[in-house]
Amino acid sequence: MIRYFTYFLLAALCSFLLPACNEDEIEYNKEETPLALTLSETAITLGAKTPGADALTFSWTSGTNAGTNAAIEYVLQIDRQDNDFSGGVTIDIGRRKYTHKYTHAQLNDIMLGDFNVAPGESATLEARIIALVSSENASDQISEAIPFTVTAYMPVSATLYMIGNATAGNWDLDKATQMTPIPNEAGGFTLTTTLGAGELKFVTTTKDFLPSYNRDASSSEPKLIYRQGDSDPDNKFNIISAARYRITVNIIDLAIAIEELDPLAGPRYNKLFLVGDCTGWSFKELTQDPLNLFIFRYGAIVNSGGDRDFKFGTVDGSWDNMLHPTVENAPMTHTAAMFDDTGDYKWKLTATQNNKAYKIAVDITEGEETMTMTEYTPYTNIYVIGDASPIGWSLNDRNQVKMTKGADDYTYTWTGTLKTGEIKFKCSDDSSFDNDATHPWYMAPDFALPVVLNVDMIVSMNTRGLGDRKWIVQEAGNYTITMNQLTEKIRFAK
Repeated sequence: MIRYFTYFLLAALCSFLLPACNEDEIEYNKEETPLALTLSETAITLGAKTPGADALTFSWTSGTNAGTNAAIEYVLQIDRQDNDFSGGVTIDIGRRKYTHKYTHAQLNDIMLGDFNVAPGESATLEARIIALVSSENASDQISEAIPFTVTAYMPVSATLYMIGNATAGNWDLDKATQMTPIPNEAGGFTLTTTLGAGELKFVTTTKDFLPSYNRDASSSEPKLIYRQGDSDPDNKFNIISAARYRITVNIIDLAIAIEELDPLAGPRYNKLFLVGDCTGWSFKELTQDPLNLFIFRYGAIVNSGGDRDFKFGTVDGSWDNMLHPTVENAPMTHTAAMFDDTGDYKWKLTATQNNKAYKIAVDITEGEETMTMTEYTPYTNIYVIGDASPIGWSLNDRNQVKMTKGADDYTYTWTGTLKTGEIKFKCSDDSSFDNDATHPWYMAPDFALPVVLNVDMIVSMNTRGLGDRKWIVQEAGNYTITMNQLTEKIRFAK
């Protein structure tokens, strides 16, 4: 009871009477606990397939400060057995910590770098813990040394490039095609791309042709072989015909799969949702572009204030299979995207980028995923043109078919009589019927698309697909047409 009262009194003095007393200098009485070190394993075979997994944990008792309440610093030493800790590795652990861990990759780096152990070879080390007491009235302590054996492995490259005359960059290292690491698969890489007829192999850097991963000619099945020198066989993989391919490799297992893709195959997902601070973390569905099913579009005013993060989901309410930028805290101008469940990268809008209208286009073509976000300025002059309109295909007297701005800058309406026939919408005051980027038109998303009453239909720009796409008015009468340029929706009502 007296001992606990003493602890309470000491803490009170530090808090109220002695402001200069540093709590880090206090380590309450550790009694007479002997300093002892234990290891989670004493024979460790490190593996390239599990670089991030725990390989070895050192744990130790507190030791004693001999009742001085002085702080204890811990130092972990690792050296080759019987070297009397004259070299090796020394780690300053600090205070109030009683464990220290190494992953497979971390311990392998120590084996290769500090102890010069060759990959595949073993070495016997020993470890001890030292307790340094910050008081002249207590002695430092050194634990008994514990031996353990570690087998190292050959580390694999974190990057991989495809090169060859079957690729777009041919045999030019500067134009080698970088492959994408596979999340949660050590040594795994993948790429979806178009290849021509020809040869290819894989290199780990754009600075040298060696080392490389080539075709193992001794295997009856497709397999990689690690090539280290010019004297090693330089067999390549052969691509018979030009097509779109998915290439998947694992440079640890030396496995490879080259899969020709169906050119008519559709996108992996048929829905995409914007989610983030700007949506209150609710899922807002994008519109799939009927002209290109791999592209999804969204238009909105972001006015939630402050810095805002966002990403994209593939299922309403699900956090699986999210589409992220390829870097953390990506600006809105960063276009490269990826499907990746291992990280939580997001695009970021700054406070100065809020309170503005934006259009987003996401392309989920496999291996070529992109996100394009641009500030949007609406057209201010929009005209109903076509043989169903009051002025037909003439651009004279167009004021009678000019749409009127509605409640906001993006909504335009027109009310008038339409005949049966075709219509589309001209977005400029020039007198040209040209159909290109300098002569914008709002068009139907398909050819000869019948008008459906009281339904929000998709409206598309002329630059998004070839051809002169128009709506077909099948019944004459008095119509009200409402178009929202930001959301790209149009509604016909009678």
